[in-house]
Parts: sequence; C-alpha cells; structure tokens
Amino acid sequence: MQRDLKFLNAFNSIPGVGPATLRTLKNNFVNYEEAWLASENALAQIKLQEQALRSILWKRPSLHPDKEMERLVRENIWLVSEGDENYPSLLREISNPPLLLYGRGDATLLSRETLTLAVVGTRRPTSYGLEVTQKLVIRLTSEGILIVSGLASGIDGRAHEATLDMKGLTIAVLGSGVDHYSIFPPENRGLARRIAESNGAVISEYAPGTPAMKENFPQRNRIISGISRGVLVVEARERSGALITARLALDQNREVFAVPGSVFTPASAGPNRLIQEGAKLISSAEDILEEFGIDYTKEKERSSSGLPEEERLLLAFLAEPVSVDFLKEKTKLETPIIIASLSMLELKGYVKNLGSDTYQKVN
Repeated sequence: MQRDLKFLNAFNSIPGVGPATLRTLKNNFVNYEEAWLASENALAQIKLQEQALRSILWKRPSLHPDKEMERLVRENIWLVSEGDENYPSLLREISNPPLLLYGRGDATLLSRETLTLAVVGTRRPTSYGLEVTQKLVIRLTSEGILIVSGLASGIDGRAHEATLDMKGLTIAVLGSGVDHYSIFPPENRGLARRIAESNGAVISEYAPGTPAMKENFPQRNRIISGISRGVLVVEARERSGALITARLALDQNREVFAVPGSVFTPASAGPNRLIQEGAKLISSAEDILEEFGIDYTKEKERSSSGLPEEERLLLAFLAEPVSVDFLKEKTKLETPIIIASLSMLELKGYVKNLGSDTYQKVN
C-alpha cells in the first residue's frame, strides 16, 4: 500500500485529476501503479472524462512519483489515504470522500474519538460576529470539543485563534495545497503554522503547489462538514461558502446550528434563514453541549481544579452575586487582575456578569 501511495499522489498532482477520476482509476486497475504504467489505449478504454485523460497523458511523462514523494518529506507534509488507519471515520460516510488527504501537524488527530464541531462564517464579520465566535469557541473548547474551520479571514480565523488561545485542538481544511506558499489567505500562513505546531492539523485533498482557486472552496467544504459532528454558522450572507457548508452538513446527516442576528445586518441573513429552515438557534454554547448530550455542569466541576490560582480563588466567593469591590476586599487581589480573571471565567462559562460590576457563579 505504501508503494502504491506514491502513484496515487502522482495522479493527484496532475491538474484536472480529481476524486472522480482517481476512483475510476482505482476501480479499473489492480492498483495505481498499474494505472500509472498503463498505455494510452488502456486509459482511453476505461472512459475517463476527456479533460482528465488529456491531462494525464500530457503531464505523466514529466512527473516522477518518487521525486513527488521526496518533496512531501522535505516539506514535512504527510499523506493519509482512504485505507489508512488515520483516515477520519466520519469522512468515510459522505457520498464523495477524498481518496487522500495531505497534512501538516498531527496526523493522528484525524482519527481520534473526539467530538468535532465546524465553526464557519463570513470573511467580513461584524464585531458582534467576532465576539460571539470568541465566546462560543472558548466555552466549547473548555469542554474538549475539537474545532474545525477553513482558515479563511474573519469568522474562520477567529475560531482557530480562540481554540489555540485555550490550548485546544483545531483542524484547518484548505482549498489549496498545504505547503507554505500555497496557503490562502497569505496573512493566515502564520496561523496555519501555529495550528500545526500546537498539536492541531492543517489538511487538504489538493496536492502541494495547488493555488487557492475559486472552484476549490465549495469542494473543500464537504470535508469541513464531513469530518464534523455538526456545523455552527455564526455570520454569513445569503450566498456564501458557509451556507454551502451548512447545506452539505444536512446532506451528510450532520447537526446544523446557527447564531441569530439583526435583520438589518446582511451578515446575519444567512444564519437567520437557516433558523427559518430548521437549524437549531444558538444563544449560548450550552445549547450545543446539550444537543450533543454533554453534561457540562459536572464537567465544569471536575475541570475547575485546572484553573489558574486567581480564578479558583474568585470562584470560592461567587456562590451568590457579589461586586468587584467585595472580591477585592476578600481576596486582596488588584482590581485589574480581578477584572481580567472574571472575564476569563465568563468566557469559559463559569460565571455570569449580572451588570453593575456584579458577578455570580453559574450553577
């Protein structure tokens, strides 16, 4: 299988050869090595699409399977094929799964028995959308949920960043190659590196060197939803990639969640429409946790021991509503430390802000 992988990679490196062509080759030859060595007549007889056949015959003479694999090794890019133990089991369920995935980071992350949630949205979010994404992701990550998104600017990027800030796990699915210079948008190349270096994964079905072409993104969205138990749409216009992901999620029998927004805000038109069509309205992270059957109250009690010392100290005084001044008097902590710690506790879902500088522990 490992030997055949280099020929599968070589075919996948040919522009114009996609999952349908790769599957046709797989179904008509003993293996990809035999297909690679097949004559023009033999390839023509299996009724490949004309464009795919032309591409193979044009590119095959100049491609060297061993050299293509050596490039992956040099650039620390791994390959996971459909038959590999690290291939995501959820992805096998969709109608047109990719035959292989390229990646950087932790390949075993794809096959872990971890609850995965896709968080997607517009590249041009409002401050409301960014704040909602931050709060929801921090809370969900604190419960061990793995966040999947597309590394795009806006909601996607904020979802990845919030997960990393919580030391959580995240997977970025690209519509380009995973090599440094193919990653799009360029300003998120550093974020991609941070994900890979933080036990996350950056993956794509496209070979290294593949640019971020417009037609690639609807195709990659089936992977975002395919490796996730559910999809959360925060903000999206009525015609957007995030809504494509939501529609794919429904086709794949995944849960679809949507954050409501103002009817006067174009960025909220997408999720508002999804809610009209039956998506679950999300007003807090607990709505998602309950849908997945996570007992978050007990989880919070178990995990509070891992909080920083200042946060644990403050929690001890928050059984009833108390003011910041009261906490300052009882804990002897400085006001900026109290405010910062309370903000983190609120983001993590341990306390709620009652207004007028008054806080209380969430029961």
